[in-house]
Amino acid sequence: MLITGIKSRPVYDRLSPMSSGTSHLIAGQGSGGEAMLRLYAEMSPTQRQQSTFFYSTETFSGHSHLQALQETETKGLEVFASNQALMEALAQNLNEAHMGTRLYLSGSESFIGTAMQAANAVDLTPDEVLREHSGTLVRRVWCVHCDTYTENVTHRVFTCPGCQFDLVVRDHYSRRLAAFQGVKADGEVPGELPASEELDT
Repeated sequence: MLITGIKSRPVYDRLSPMSSGTSHLIAGQGSGGEAMLRLYAEMSPTQRQQSTFFYSTETFSGHSHLQALQETETKGLEVFASNQALMEALAQNLNEAHMGTRLYLSGSESFIGTAMQAANAVDLTPDEVLREHSGTLVRRVWCVHCDTYTENVTHRVFTCPGCQFDLVVRDHYSRRLAAFQGVKADGEVPGELPASEELDT
């Protein structure tokens, strides 16, 4: 059986100000803007002045909090048209960050998982990062056959845009890859596909 039933979805936090931080980097996407705004409201005036917002307007749910974020008073707000552009800026910022930097992430599971790869690359510890899921739990899937990543997968069986195989989405989540695994759906019996039900996202 290709579907193992193993549940390894990450457990997320609730964003709240980390008092030990001297610099606060807050990155969010789409619906994640709501958690960013709530975090801002809970911060002290000093923490707000130590905070930089990174916000991507790319969203699966269609929600945007850009206007409200533009009205906040922080060290800075950088807006990106895509999650990928934000990730590139985030990685560069983290490479240049000083001791005392605290990272806050809010958005889709895919967004958070990819951002955590940048955080892990600079050895941020668990007590230096908070992650809050926002919006729909669509899945990011990695094809084991051609190494293609597919964003926003909502059904158990889908066609890989890389190799064109019909893939079945396993429930195993890889933190290293920041994705669920997709394997050839008819690998055991050619032409026989499992039902493509909606994922229990």
